[in-house]
Amino acid sequence: MTVQVFCYPEDALLTGAGPLCELAAGLGAGAIAVAVRYHPARRWFARHGVVRHSPAGITYLRPSAERYGRLRPLEIAGDAEIAALRDLREEARRHGLAFHAWTVMLHDDPVVAAFPDLAARALDDTPTIHALCPSHPDVVEYAAALVSDVCEQLGPDVVELESALYAAWDPSYVVSLELAPLTGAARALAGQCFCAACIRHIESLGHDPARLRDLARAGEGVVALRSVRAAGVRPVIEATAAAAHEHGTAVRPLVFDDPLMAALQGAGPDAFGAADAVGLGCGVLAGDALTERFGGLAALAGDRPLLASLNWSPARTGEEFAADVRAVIEAGASDIALYNLSLVPETALPDLAAAAHAVP
Repeated sequence: MTVQVFCYPEDALLTGAGPLCELAAGLGAGAIAVAVRYHPARRWFARHGVVRHSPAGITYLRPSAERYGRLRPLEIAGDAEIAALRDLREEARRHGLAFHAWTVMLHDDPVVAAFPDLAARALDDTPTIHALCPSHPDVVEYAAALVSDVCEQLGPDVVELESALYAAWDPSYVVSLELAPLTGAARALAGQCFCAACIRHIESLGHDPARLRDLARAGEGVVALRSVRAAGVRPVIEATAAAAHEHGTAVRPLVFDDPLMAALQGAGPDAFGAADAVGLGCGVLAGDALTERFGGLAALAGDRPLLASLNWSPARTGEEFAADVRAVIEAGASDIALYNLSLVPETALPDLAAAAHAVP
């Protein structure tokens, strides 16, 4: 059983790659999961008292052009951040830490802007500005090429695959202005894509796309849509897993949101058959809410080993954090991720250590 901490390459610049790995190991982590591609965010590095912005689709390595077809990463980090990521990779080895490449995959505003025909769409057919639709073969090819490139350049032990599913209604970094917020099934269904590639995919499975769209608009059709989306995600997982396995690397798709939202994004046993494990994001949930979320998402992972990801928060003491870690282990987690070493204040480090040491 492994405990990993999430972190950012910028933290290696602020802390030093060696000291950051020493800190992670000292807390009780056996792995660091470092962002190698990320989404737009304003990040407060509390231990250093600084803000660092990440542009949409930021990639902390220089893409190897020969690996890509029509699509490739477009937003590339600066020399210092790229060097910091490579330093972290080497220092992880030196400190006995596994190195996990935390890779935001299909959420990439610059690529979507360059290839609007590949954009995911909302239920009313409005294109998203941030998400590629996995029903497109070009998108599947891109995902595999990106994983292959990451593995070739960094040799990670695991690729933590974020946003490999269909787009949800509201990722955390998209500001949604809603005076009458969508809730429940309506919120989960609002992000359903019926682009041209989705229509072809739905028809290939023997369904009527127009009927499924009408059902979704009426708040129905969840069972059929879950099956359709899982079948659409499966090629992405199979292609990325095959690319990673060629380099001796494991692939672990990450699942966030509530179980219904995740299922309508394509999370499910049929989708994840080729994955080596599945990561379940539980955020700051605690007690019964935590075990309920973990259990609901675990059902979508089939028989894959489970990573439970828990967030530190000021409201979660070290003792409570440790208790929550023990609860998800008892519920079936085989690995634990703690979010996020780069963002927590100095005073939170004992809490992270308590959570890490709760793992047998």
